[in-house]
Amino acid sequence: MYVRYGIFAISVATLYDAFVEGTPPLVYASPGGLYVSINGEVLRELREKMNLSLGDMGTLLGVSRRTISKYESGMGTTLEVAQKIEEIFDAPLVRSIDLLRYSSLFEDEPEKEEEPAPMGFLQRIGVKLHAMHRAPFQALIEISDQSILTGYGSSQKVVKRAALIGNISQVAGMHAMCVLTDYAKQKKIGKTLVIGEQRLLALEDGEELIQLVSKS
Repeated sequence: MYVRYGIFAISVATLYDAFVEGTPPLVYASPGGLYVSINGEVLRELREKMNLSLGDMGTLLGVSRRTISKYESGMGTTLEVAQKIEEIFDAPLVRSIDLLRYSSLFEDEPEKEEEPAPMGFLQRIGVKLHAMHRAPFQALIEISDQSILTGYGSSQKVVKRAALIGNISQVAGMHAMCVLTDYAKQKKIGKTLVIGEQRLLALEDGEELIQLVSKS
């Protein structure tokens, strides 16, 4: 099933499964990948039960608090993000798609996930950045002839992967860095430079970043 501008393109087999077999679809394709509908009310209840703010939830998923609010209001999300949410709460949140009510569910296409602030900043100071998926790190940064494997997020989320990122960088002949949203200092974990987000944002250009990871 494909969705664009709120209009469905549905195969005969999908229609048969939904209306004859009583098995509605769970996943739909749209520009950018595969998406699902999540139960926003249940998401809000579980988040509040765990005393997580919109910002806390956004940090866990690597998206903005505004995006979390939209999820809770019924906006669809990528299959990958939905899986992460279900892992966090250990509860099913993906709901089947009611083909007879599609206009209310998919009036707008799901928004693309917003880039974490440092990733956008790195692009603005002239480095080449490649977002990575299904990897221990979030990005591969290229500056001149140097490359940096980069992780980003909270200490709880990223620090445990810092040594692994460093080991991978050694094998690949690259540098390794982790940028933490809740850390203000600078240290090394194995071969990986660990710095706070504000320290990164204070850099003037890509060459300064290379000097930082090279001498650490």
